[in-house]
Amino acid sequence: MIKRVPNDWPNSAFSQEIQVGDLFWHVQVSGTSPSHLLLLHGTGSSAHTWGAIFAELSKHYTVVAVDLPGHGFTKNLGNKTLSLDQLADTLTDLRKALKIDYFDSIIGHSAGATLALSYALKNKQPKTIIGLNPSLISLPNFYNKFVAPFLNPIVTSSFFTAVLSDLLPRTSMIDSLLDSTKSVLPPEKKERYKTLFKSADHLNGSMSFMAGADIPSLLSQCKKISSRLTFIVTEDDGWIPIKQLREVIRKDFVNPRIIEIEGGHLFHEESEKLALEFIMSALTEEEAKHVHTN
Repeated sequence: MIKRVPNDWPNSAFSQEIQVGDLFWHVQVSGTSPSHLLLLHGTGSSAHTWGAIFAELSKHYTVVAVDLPGHGFTKNLGNKTLSLDQLADTLTDLRKALKIDYFDSIIGHSAGATLALSYALKNKQPKTIIGLNPSLISLPNFYNKFVAPFLNPIVTSSFFTAVLSDLLPRTSMIDSLLDSTKSVLPPEKKERYKTLFKSADHLNGSMSFMAGADIPSLLSQCKKISSRLTFIVTEDDGWIPIKQLREVIRKDFVNPRIIEIEGGHLFHEESEKLALEFIMSALTEEEAKHVHTN
């Protein structure tokens, strides 16, 4: 347990702190399998996003869920603006600190899927990468409305983010932001995002994560990825338009599998059981194929 993680936070019984350089990672680890699975949340979220999915997957795998630098309960005392490449390197350092040789599978949501691809290009590639509504389109619609106004130097100053993080939970802006995903979350799940955005560090980390993602550069390298790729995308995603996303996936990846379902950007929080079924199907299909080819 880490003192700064609330007792009622999802999967808090599995929370631990790992210091690697300037980063004090909040990591949740569960399971006893020799097969390791990494879970990566999206911009503005944290490991809480995996909820019951984390618990169910840990029955079959050793699951590692992290709060990325600047997000949630991970404290970043060093460079606050990390590029995708730098974030991938921090994940490599964390993996080594956890004494894990290899992530067999990575599941990433939104920008977490983008980071999973960046990590795969710099490490021994996972057998499977599953991207849930991957953030592979530069500057999606919601960016200009919610994020771009906050990315100038005055706004990203520590003073401004401190004031904004104090104000945000008292306004309807976080509700508006969550509603714009076209996912309908119950009140207790919305409250978790309000808890996160009370932290100036989380607000700053969220903005930096988005600003530091060079999507065109990443996509230009993605044909080198040999992992089995499954992208689960939703028809009603309010943040990432499915038509453009489908075109990008087909153009920039080798043999990707695209599964289209109903739902909004946070469908895995809205319909955990359904999301888990698709995730398990993608993971076990790879294992069956691996056994068959051997």
